[in-house]
Amino acid sequence: MAGSLKPSDDVAQTPACFDASRAHFPVHIVAAARVVDPFTTTHAPERIEEYRQAMARGERFPPVCVVKLGSRFVIADGHKRYRACRALGVQRIPVELWPLRRLLADQWRQFRHKMRQIAAVTARAAREPQGRRDARRLYADTVGHWKRIARSAAARVPRLGDVELRSEQDSAQIFLRLLRDCMRLRAHLAMVFLSLAMLGGAQLYLTWIAKLWTEGPLVTGDRAQMSHLLIRAALTALAMVCGIFFSRYSLRSIDLRLVQSLRDRAQERLLATDLRVARGFATGDLMSRMFNDAGALSEFVREILRRGVGETLVVIGAIAMLFRLNWRLALITGVVVPAVALPLARLGGQVRKWGAAAQQAAGQLGAVLNEQLHGLTTIKGFGAEPMENQRFVAGDIAWRRQVLRSELWSAALISSVWLIAAAGLLTVVWYGSRLVSAGAATAGGLLAFCLYAVQTVEPLRRLSEVHSMSQRAIACAVRVYEIIDLPPAERDGWIALTKPVRGELRFECVRLGFGDHTPVLTDFTLSLAPRETIALVGASGAGKSTVANLLLRFVEPQAGRILLDGQDLAELRIPDLRRAVCVAEQDPFIFSGSLLDNIRYGAWDAPRRRIDEAVMLAGLEGYVASMARGLDTYLAEAGRNLSGGQRQRIALARTIARDPALLVLDEATSALDSDTERTIFANLKPWLERRTVIVIAHRLATVSRFARVAMLHDGMIIAEGSAAELLAGCAAFRELFAEQLSPVETPPKPGWS
Repeated sequence: MAGSLKPSDDVAQTPACFDASRAHFPVHIVAAARVVDPFTTTHAPERIEEYRQAMARGERFPPVCVVKLGSRFVIADGHKRYRACRALGVQRIPVELWPLRRLLADQWRQFRHKMRQIAAVTARAAREPQGRRDARRLYADTVGHWKRIARSAAARVPRLGDVELRSEQDSAQIFLRLLRDCMRLRAHLAMVFLSLAMLGGAQLYLTWIAKLWTEGPLVTGDRAQMSHLLIRAALTALAMVCGIFFSRYSLRSIDLRLVQSLRDRAQERLLATDLRVARGFATGDLMSRMFNDAGALSEFVREILRRGVGETLVVIGAIAMLFRLNWRLALITGVVVPAVALPLARLGGQVRKWGAAAQQAAGQLGAVLNEQLHGLTTIKGFGAEPMENQRFVAGDIAWRRQVLRSELWSAALISSVWLIAAAGLLTVVWYGSRLVSAGAATAGGLLAFCLYAVQTVEPLRRLSEVHSMSQRAIACAVRVYEIIDLPPAERDGWIALTKPVRGELRFECVRLGFGDHTPVLTDFTLSLAPRETIALVGASGAGKSTVANLLLRFVEPQAGRILLDGQDLAELRIPDLRRAVCVAEQDPFIFSGSLLDNIRYGAWDAPRRRIDEAVMLAGLEGYVASMARGLDTYLAEAGRNLSGGQRQRIALARTIARDPALLVLDEATSALDSDTERTIFANLKPWLERRTVIVIAHRLATVSRFARVAMLHDGMIIAEGSAAELLAGCAAFRELFAEQLSPVETPPKPGWS
C-alpha cells in the first residue's frame, strides 16, 4: 500500500527532507520527542553528518520506519536519518508505521543474512588470512551492535528518584544491584567465603568435639583419648582464629572499596550531568547522600555478608547435625524457621519505610545547616539567630523521631524472633529430657543437640538483624543510586574543533526559554568577526549571562544555532569547545589552596611565563608582592580571606592563563573601582586584540571603551553601534544608563526621592 498522510495530519509541518510517497505503509506526523531511538550511541557519526548535510541541501529521504508501543514510536529502520533530522532542530517528523508482521519479517531477513555472512566468513577464515581478518571485523561489528543496544537500553532505565520504592520487587532490585556492585570484587569475595566457611566449620566441629568429650573421657577417663581430642580442639581453634582474621580483613576491604566505588561514581556523575539537574538538589542533601548514606552502606558488606553468608553456613551445618543426632527433635526445631520468617516479612517493610524517612530527614537537616553556614553574615546582620536556631532544632527533632520509629520496628522485629526461638528451644529441651529419661537418647547427645540448636537459633536472630540492616541499607542505596542514575552527561558532539581557532562567532535566530516562563531569548542574532570585541548590554534578566551559558553549552538553544568558525556548537566535541571558549564570571569561585593553583586551574600545564603574564595583566602584582609567600599564599575556601575585587582579578588571571580563543567577560570587573578597571583594560588591550571577546557590563564607563556595543532587549538585539551612537538613537539604551548620565545638580532631600 502506498504511503499516505492521514487527513488529520498537518501536512504543512512535514519536513522537506522526507518524501511520504516513498513509504509502503501509512505515514503519520508525530512529535520527535515521542520517537524512541534504540541506539542512543552510534558507530557512524560521520554517516549522520552526511545525512544532515544532504537534508540541509534539500535532498529527500524515505520516512523513518517505526512500530508503535503504547504512546511511543520505536524506530525499526532509519535511526541515522532520525538523528540527522533532529540535528537540524526539527520538532515534528513523518514516520512510516510498520505492522508487527513487517518488523518480524525484517528481523528474520537480517538474521538470515547475518547467518549466511557468518558461514561464508568462517569458511574463508579457515584457509585465508584475509578471511580471518574479515571474521574478526564481523565479530567486532556484531558484538558492538549488541553493546550499543544494551547501553541504549540501560540509559533509558528510569531513575530511582522518579518513583518511590512501592513494592518488595523494587527492594529486591536495589538489593541485587548492590550485590552486583560487590561482585566486582571477586577475589575479595572468594577470600570472604573461604574464611567464613572455615570459621563456620570450626564452630560446628568444636560442638561435635564437646559431644565426644562428654560421652568419652568424662565417662571413661581415657587419657589417650583425652589428649587426642585436645589436639583436635586446638587445631580447630587455630582454624577458627584464621577464619576470624581473614574474614574480618576481607570484609572490611570489600566494605571500603564498595563505598569508595559508589562515592566515586556519584561524584563523577554529579560533575558530568547537566547543570540544572545538579542544582536541583540542595547542597546539604547532596553531602548527606555522598557521605552519610554511602557510609551507612558499609554495614551492607560488613554485617550483611558476614552474617548473611557466615551465619547461613552455620545454620545449614547445624541443621544437618541436628538431623544426624535425632530427627524427631530436629523436626520440632524446624518449626521455628517458618515461624521466624513471618515477622521478617511483616515488620521488614516498616523498618525500610522509616529508615528511608530517617535518611531523608538527615539530608534535609544537612541542607538547613549548609544554608546557615553560607548565609551566616546575613543571619547575624538581620538578627535572625533565634529563628534559624528554631529551624535547625525543628529539623533535628524530626530526624530523631524518624530514627526512633525505625528503631521501634527494628526492635519489635528482633524481639519477635527471640521470642519464637526461645519457645522452640525450651520445647526441644523438655522433649529431649524425656527421651534421655526413657533411654532413647544419651545425655551427651542431648547436650550436643541443644548446642547445635542454639547455633541454629542465634544465627537466625542475627539473620533477623540482617534483614532490618538490609532494609536500612536499601533505603540509603536508593538515595545514592539517585545520584549515580542522574541523566547522562551533556550530549557531546562528534566533530573536533579545527585548530587554530579563528574565533568567528555567529548566533542565528537563537531561541531559548526555561519551563513555562517567557522565553529569555526569542530571536537572538549576532555576528562577531575573528578577534573582534563587542560589549553586550541589557537590563537585568535580559539574557546576557544566558548567552555565556549557551557558548559553553551549559544550556542548548531550542531553535536556531550557534556557529564557531562555521561549525555548529551542537556538533563540536565539548572538551574542544570549552578549551576554546572561556567565561570570567561576576562572582567567581575560589578553591581552597594556593594562589598559583587557583590561577592555573584548568591550565595545569601553563608555563610560568604565562602565569606571570596573567598576574601582571590582571593587576595582581601588588597583592602577590604584599604576601610573604607570594604565589604560594594559601586561599581559604570560596576566597573568604579575599575581597570581591581580589576574587575577580584572580578569576581574570585564571582566564588569561587558560589562553582561550573566545572570551566572555560577564561583569568580570564589576567589583573594581573605575580607576583600577581602566588600568586593567589598558593592560589587557593588546592581549584582548588577539582573540574574540564579548564584554557583558552594566557600567557605562566600561561599555564606552569599545567601538561596538549591542543592545539586548526582549530577547533580541535591537540596536548596535558605539555607546555615543546608541545614546543618540536607542531609547532602551538611554533608559538603561539614565541614572549614570544624570548629573547631581542639587543636594538630595531627606528621605526617599
